[in-house]
Amino acid sequence: MRLIKSGGGRVQRLAAAALWFFVLFFLPAKLPAIASPSPPPRVTADAAILVEWRTGQILLEKNAHQKRSPASLTKVMTALLALEKGRLEDIVTISPRATQVSGSRMYLRAGQKYTLGDLLQGLLLKSGNDAALAIAEHIGGSVEGFVQMMNDRARSLGAWETEFKNPHGLTTPGHYSSAFDLALLARYALNNPVFAQLVASRETEISELTRSTDIYLRNTNRLLWGFAGADGVKTGTTSVAGNCLLASATRGATRFIAVVLHSDNRWRDSVNLLDYGFANFSLATPVKQGDVLAYLSVAGGRKREVALTAEEDLVAVVAVGEGAALRAEVDVADGVRAPVERGQRLGTVTLWLKDKLVGQTSLVAVESIPPKRWAEYFLEVWQSLLQRVVLWEDFDWR
Repeated sequence: MRLIKSGGGRVQRLAAAALWFFVLFFLPAKLPAIASPSPPPRVTADAAILVEWRTGQILLEKNAHQKRSPASLTKVMTALLALEKGRLEDIVTISPRATQVSGSRMYLRAGQKYTLGDLLQGLLLKSGNDAALAIAEHIGGSVEGFVQMMNDRARSLGAWETEFKNPHGLTTPGHYSSAFDLALLARYALNNPVFAQLVASRETEISELTRSTDIYLRNTNRLLWGFAGADGVKTGTTSVAGNCLLASATRGATRFIAVVLHSDNRWRDSVNLLDYGFANFSLATPVKQGDVLAYLSVAGGRKREVALTAEEDLVAVVAVGEGAALRAEVDVADGVRAPVERGQRLGTVTLWLKDKLVGQTSLVAVESIPPKRWAEYFLEVWQSLLQRVVLWEDFDWR
């Protein structure tokens, strides 16, 4: 990796060292799928996508931005909102409306009471449509109010190809999403540790609070039993949407998310996509948080310079068997005047693959540097004068 410094409009080489990486990193929302050593798998799904979880890099896509019925993959957003707006220990009373929904259900009865945490397990493992309505009424005050919250949250996360009409995913005119948006929502939701734990659970039991009635829940996601590293996320099936699956799997530091919509075999399609990811790609971290990448002169400070470090990791998707020169460019000013605060942003470091920007983060000060006191200025002047006197006396006048 070559490290180059630029400042004051001039580009200078700060350091140079040879280091080769297989790199591609997701920045724009529609970055093309990157090349791999092996041909991509064939999928039967009408729409599909494979992304690396941490960076969002698209590794494979098929009609990924096509608006389609998402079926119960909708419940990813329902669960996310419940976790953001509610508390797991909240007591939820089941309404008559929640018990009248069709499709996959927990068979809740009006007047029963469950904790929000237990309903979330029924929502994500059993795919209970009745649990979805009960959660929506509890969090949003009404189903309609909750649906508005779902759409607002989707927009805030950048899911512009999504419109929700209900919290469960049953076919409704105008209710749609895309493989790209569903992967985006899953990427965000999986950052929530409770969500990640729920969707990775194979089975559990919950209890109705007033009668202590136990309900056994078994996850509808078969990959949790049959695919190494599988840890989520959600199944979905309706006559219009067909068989759908939002799958996640982690091996080591690498996690992939696969989405298949209207698939002839959602299990095989998802396994093929995830296997393709693990066989051909991994992660590299060419710039790590805390790496000292530059020194900046400090005018009027108790120290003459301050070290600058990367504010966060720059992570890149690595394609096995393909190498490319990656360079890091450090952009800082010629200097800064004291005081300097620890963590103060004083530059940027960008990663480039040839002419393509593949990552960027800020450079921050590793320590605080206060300005000099007047006494320190006086001492410096006095020491300088003494040094001149000594030099004058030592001068050979002959």
